[in-house]
Amino acid sequence: MPEGRSCTGLSTLTAVEPGELRLPLSGWSLRIARGSADRPALEVHSPAGLIDVSVVGTLSVSPLRGGRHSGRSERCWSLAWGQLPPDADVVEASFRGWRRSLSVQAYTVADAFWVAEVGDRFRSVTCSAGTTRTTRRVVKEPRLRGS
Repeated sequence: MPEGRSCTGLSTLTAVEPGELRLPLSGWSLRIARGSADRPALEVHSPAGLIDVSVVGTLSVSPLRGGRHSGRSERCWSLAWGQLPPDADVVEASFRGWRRSLSVQAYTVADAFWVAEVGDRFRSVTCSAGTTRTTRRVVKEPRLRGS
């Protein structure tokens, strides 16, 4: 690993203000909101802007909504997020790379969503929750607007 890079395990969420959490490695934020019919919603924000909005639904659940990594920046991180399936209250996120993997228990957010952030770059993430298991590619963080 190049000198100056900071790579560790699971990070800790920080409450910024009521209804908003900050992910310390990426600097991304999660905002808890309300969707139609007063259903819980999760907004995922990167420094580049709004990335995803997920509203709890009764017809289908998106257990793994997205995964991003830091690219070649000085600080390396990967994160993934999604909705808790109806049969689960815990999510395990397994990040995989070329030579290494790391499994962590994700943080539950607003009793309906989950997020996991780790201090290394990975190529894919698998979320296991209840009877659901979903894999997705982890893609590079979007560029800042105007960059």
